[in-house]
Amino acid sequence: MRDLAFALMLLAALPLAFARPFNAYLLWGWTGLLAPTTYFYGFMIGARVNLVCAVLTLALLALGRVPWRQYQFNTVTTLYLLLAAHATLVFFLAYSGNPYNAQYHEILIKGLLFCLVMPFFVRERLHFHAMFIVIALGLGIHGVLNGLKTVASAGGHNMLGPAGTMLGDRNHLSTALALVLPVLFYLQTYSVNRVTRLGFLGAFCVVVLAILGGGSRAGFIAVSVVGLWLVLTTRRKGLALALVVAAVVGFLAFAPEDITSRLSTIKEADEDSSFMGRVIAWKISSAIALANPVFGGGFHAVQVQPIWDAFKTAPSLLGFLNLPDPEFSAKAAHSIYFEVMGDLGFVGLGLFLTILLRAIWSRFTIKRLATQLGAPYQWARDMADMLMLSVLAYMVGGASVSLGYLEVIYMVVMLMELLRLHVVRAATAAAKEAT
Repeated sequence: MRDLAFALMLLAALPLAFARPFNAYLLWGWTGLLAPTTYFYGFMIGARVNLVCAVLTLALLALGRVPWRQYQFNTVTTLYLLLAAHATLVFFLAYSGNPYNAQYHEILIKGLLFCLVMPFFVRERLHFHAMFIVIALGLGIHGVLNGLKTVASAGGHNMLGPAGTMLGDRNHLSTALALVLPVLFYLQTYSVNRVTRLGFLGAFCVVVLAILGGGSRAGFIAVSVVGLWLVLTTRRKGLALALVVAAVVGFLAFAPEDITSRLSTIKEADEDSSFMGRVIAWKISSAIALANPVFGGGFHAVQVQPIWDAFKTAPSLLGFLNLPDPEFSAKAAHSIYFEVMGDLGFVGLGLFLTILLRAIWSRFTIKRLATQLGAPYQWARDMADMLMLSVLAYMVGGASVSLGYLEVIYMVVMLMELLRLHVVRAATAAAKEAT
């Protein structure tokens, strides 16, 4: 039944996409984040829904439905093109016998392509708001579903993301969901309809429960960053504090003992075999990067057993640690930083960090200009704060999970850059009027 319902909904939406290319672009983003086919059981299981929406959008662009002069070329565009070119060279030069190389190269290129098209469409406040809704209804829906299951099972639900994607792992999903919380908080603040605001507020609370109920230490740290930032910096401190207190009380009151005991091991990292296994994976990832400083070893090379074995005793950046030679099989990098370092080399890591830091720099530019423009642009300042909070949650939570190629973080950074351009145009126009 859900297959038929989604197919009918998609058929109803396609005329809207043909009528307005921006609608096609929103469908492309939404189906990419939602991965709807992972929830199907019938004839829609193998449907390439996201590919159809992507091809439709690109076809409309090729046919001139959106003027090419409308493209807002910017610094992040250049960084994404450089990253895509570098990643493609890495793909061709990677160690042989790596079953992950093509898969994650494709994931990264698809995500970057979506973001490189974004400057055609996102120019005004309504466009930014629509993109926030896409993130909330795409990635956020995974958190809402898992949160409701956590409540219904009194904390007994084993959180899982969409099968066959990088968010299938609960640690990955928990960290990714932390990025959605600032988006939901913004939408709760700026949605006009009261029922809609309450809906986003409810979604915020349920996603927090999903993250805490998932028992992921990375997710717990990321959601803690979000809560602390909101309490300390948002203009709506009362609401933020109430949400944080409610989340803490609810979690302590209803969370099963196995989850609380798992999170309590954060302070005992040196005695945690899981954590020490991650440190060894970091060591080997850095050893791969030292041997291949420009192009790295290829996407997720550290997870390939022959490569793992070849580098487990090689010189590394963590050589100063007295670590035993690993006797276990190959592990994931378990860190966005060591993941990108081992996969793409130090050049790729430099591009990756520059992209993240660019978003933080843009936030301060937006804050300064929005303050000059006054109350009409308070929304831009608040949006920039929430986008930066998403980046910070990703940078902190991602330190212990392999999510270097998560599409939504590249969307967030591009949105921040386009918001900066929007505010700069407004400030320039205001200056001309003043003279």
